[in-house]
Amino acid sequence: MEKVISKLKTLSKTDLSFENLGLILSEFNFNSVNYKHLLPPAPIDGDYSRNILLMQPLECVILLWPPKAESAIHHHEGFWGYVAVLEGECDNIEYTLKDGILKESKAMRGVKGGIIPEQNGIIHKLINPSGTQPTITANFYYPPLKDFKGMKIFNLKERKIGILNEKAQSASWTEPKEHFEKTEENAFELESKNATHKIHPVIPKPLSKQIENMVSAYYSDQAHEYDHFDLRHNSRNTYTEKINSLIADDLRTSNITCVPERKEFQVSNLLTLACGTGRRAVDIREDSGLNYQITGIDLSEEMCTLSRKRGISTMHSSWLDVDLAEKQFDVCTFLYAFGHISTKKERKLALLKINRHLKPGASFYLDVFNVDDKNEWGPNAVKTFEKNNLQEHGYEKGDVFYRKMGGRQLAFLHYFTKYEICSLLEECGFQVAEIKHVGYVTKSGQMLENEDEGALFIKSVKR
Repeated sequence: MEKVISKLKTLSKTDLSFENLGLILSEFNFNSVNYKHLLPPAPIDGDYSRNILLMQPLECVILLWPPKAESAIHHHEGFWGYVAVLEGECDNIEYTLKDGILKESKAMRGVKGGIIPEQNGIIHKLINPSGTQPTITANFYYPPLKDFKGMKIFNLKERKIGILNEKAQSASWTEPKEHFEKTEENAFELESKNATHKIHPVIPKPLSKQIENMVSAYYSDQAHEYDHFDLRHNSRNTYTEKINSLIADDLRTSNITCVPERKEFQVSNLLTLACGTGRRAVDIREDSGLNYQITGIDLSEEMCTLSRKRGISTMHSSWLDVDLAEKQFDVCTFLYAFGHISTKKERKLALLKINRHLKPGASFYLDVFNVDDKNEWGPNAVKTFEKNNLQEHGYEKGDVFYRKMGGRQLAFLHYFTKYEICSLLEECGFQVAEIKHVGYVTKSGQMLENEDEGALFIKSVKR
């Protein structure tokens, strides 16, 4: 940290614009700065503890966040800054207040080495999302905060706003009553939550194995309620049932004719990747009227347990790590999950491995989210990618991190163009037999014609 502090001390007021400070901080590798001798004592009563390292020409402070610690929602009025994550993870949740309604507007997670911007005028809070590990951040603010006098903080549960005075030691409701200038009761209302999930970028993009662990934790966290959520969410249920029926109808009515010697072939085994609870694989088999063995693979041990209860031979593993020896299958499905693979390189490796484990002429069914679908996150994912310059943080266009509203676990998803997914399949030894646009939330389950509507359902055949 000494090099960072030395550099900051040389800055003049003309150097201190929001954009310029961001560029200066990006020159440092916050993955490897030496900070442990600068840590403040662990907090006793408050949500976090602080050690101020610099107050001129700007403020630099080290913060120690215990597990699940968070600041109060507070208003950045007249100052701005950046948060560098030195250890752990830090969530920045932003809000807007308009016409007396407070609503969550956007979010971002910084992981070790990441830098989170905090612009002037935002209403936000910082959170350590981990339930077990502390988070360490270096916060940089201009102009420096001599004290918290006049800062507004928001209490969601009691719908009140507090205005701190110069005695306050943190932006927190744990401050004693005498550290407030005043409080305003019934100061706002919360927006009704219509969305079930929220985009939540992570800076920088974690490594593939870390993302795999995130996805596993996300689904394990909701494994026992997953089917219930699926069935009660009308649009999602309609969509998944339509995909199921397309596969079941195709299995039931079509012979594999790509290889003449297998014209009368009957499906004897099916591989389902990201099988989840196994419900969809079993439903597809029942709808098809066929009797074949099902082998499932899933990242979540909890999902695997539920899948086994449905009689599916299920392995807990990522697809790239699982060892199936020389076993080959007549059919493979990869439903609602291919986009969880976090890089183009690994998606190609996954498809090549699927191809190796399919018999000649075997069918491969998958669905992916369409980056051009105007009714889904795809266009917003592209805007977020461009606005936040996410390519510099390891992202590919179409990458999205997200969380379920009210949850802290994040998951990853990649949105595809039609050309991107079809080209990838062709490169990996498949012939695209058909591709359909199927409505997801809007026009759920309907077969659509427009390129900017619906998820992409693809049947391909091993060449």
